Amino acid sequence: MPVNHSPGKLSRAGKATICRKLHENLVERAQMGPAEPALDAFIPQLEIIADQLDTHVAGKSAANAARVAHLDRSERADADVDTWTRHINLFLDVQGRHRHSPHAASARLLQSAAFPTGLDIVDDRIPDENAKVRSALTTLRAPEHAQTLAAIRLPLEWLDLLEAALKESEAAYADRASARGDGGEHVLRGRNAEADWVDVVGRLRKYVESRSPAGDLDRAAESRALIAPLTDALAHAKALAASRTTRRTKKPAPPAPETTA
Repeated sequence: MPVNHSPGKLSRAGKATICRKLHENLVERAQMGPAEPALDAFIPQLEIIADQLDTHVAGKSAANAARVAHLDRSERADADVDTWTRHINLFLDVQGRHRHSPHAASARLLQSAAFPTGLDIVDDRIPDENAKVRSALTTLRAPEHAQTLAAIRLPLEWLDLLEAALKESEAAYADRASARGDGGEHVLRGRNAEADWVDVVGRLRKYVESRSPAGDLDRAAESRALIAPLTDALAHAKALAASRTTRRTKKPAPPAPETTA
């Protein structure tokens, strides 16, 4: 049975656990002696691979947790950007509809310049929306529009609140993307560690199975015990896979025919 037997594919955490147990077995045997250089050479290899697997299992989990946290933060910040964008756009719209205001035309022109597509931008992807809102904010704060803002009494605090929400949204989205990248890096490096696991554990198993001379029952028993963490895990995984296959293929019994009295 190959160590990467597909019906009972082992998880990355499972591979790390097997590595640790194999390492412990080899260390205990080495301490008891006698020296066996070809076997003892696997001790540092197993320790390194177990560390790598543990690191990338934990790293992926941490990155996923961070991504979820940043996703929530990003959504909250985006809601603030949406809210203040609507406040400002609708304020300009209301002022532009004032039938007797001498500043109505200026308000309409400013609204058109700052929000050429109206409020459609709040439905864009966060980075696209943020870029458009930042452009709108630049327009609203341009010196040539200061007189219009003062005349229609748009609360300038709204511009500050929009900018603060925008900065938070940009930062949250960047952190979210970074966490996603960290998770991908752990996935990639974890796959490399798993490939190393298949190589090292496979070579170890071949060596252990070949180290017992024919008829040496004690040596054979020792070899089985040394490699048991692997063989037991594979046997268990294979049994689970067979059980799942049986459940999928087992057909329900047909209903019993009705009998008449």
